[in-house]
Amino acid sequence: MTSTDLETLARWRTIGARHSEEVIELGLKVLKSGRLGDQEWALREQLAIAALDLGQNDLSQAQINLLHRKFPDSPRVKILDGLLLESKGKVNEAKDVYDNLLKIDETNISALQRLISLTISSSSTSSSSAAIPLLLKYLDIFYSDPSGWSLLSELYCEQGMYLQALDSISHLLVIQPWDENNVRRAGEIAYTAGDYQLSLKHLLRALEMQGDKQTNVNPKRTRIWWGIKLAVSRLLESSNLNQIETSVPIEMRTTEKQLKLLDELSTEKILQYGGGKGINLEVKRKVLSGDVVVR
Repeated sequence: MTSTDLETLARWRTIGARHSEEVIELGLKVLKSGRLGDQEWALREQLAIAALDLGQNDLSQAQINLLHRKFPDSPRVKILDGLLLESKGKVNEAKDVYDNLLKIDETNISALQRLISLTISSSSTSSSSAAIPLLLKYLDIFYSDPSGWSLLSELYCEQGMYLQALDSISHLLVIQPWDENNVRRAGEIAYTAGDYQLSLKHLLRALEMQGDKQTNVNPKRTRIWWGIKLAVSRLLESSNLNQIETSVPIEMRTTEKQLKLLDELSTEKILQYGGGKGINLEVKRKVLSGDVVVR
């Protein structure tokens, strides 16, 4: 064993890198040397998790037992108990471990995360609805987790609760306002919820965020243009734009003149980027413009 091995393992712990096979190889070598100092227990935890990754439950159990002797009441070690039970397929027993930890400390993030993960991965048809309260509880504690808000939005969509999904993704946009994919998702959810003015606002913003030819890695993407086309079409179908239900203030709504221009532009962009060439170009243009009904 060299000091470099110990430093490597410590660096992987710091950056959250798993490298499970290498951790077991180096970890066992380092433990055999006996010269660990204060890092012994952090290394044993790291080794226990690596062993679980590779299905080496006996090795993991041995490390967890030693950790329990050193830290008999540690919630952190009890999380390892739950992970080991999961690895053995004893999901309900693992849930009991996490539930008990939350009874002691309802802000135990690791226990909440594992409960959410197990609930979502359940084969039950109600897994999404059961996971939502847990995820809301988690986000009350750890508001700034973008993946949590993204997941919550997806779960609400699965339940057909599109207004709640839209509210969830609005929190995500506060945390990560620079992510065009999240803005596009907000537009698509708003469309499904029936708020076409809001959908159009989000989709146009996402399109703007894609940038020009110098910054857009794939300028031929048509997904946003299709979204714009659909939202515009829905709005133009109405005889009175001001009577369409929307959360967008009246002074900020897209006018009929603007909608017609966007309709033409989206049609041309879809044809331009979607392979609209040759003799069928005019036919495609007429279909997209609504002049031809496809049955």
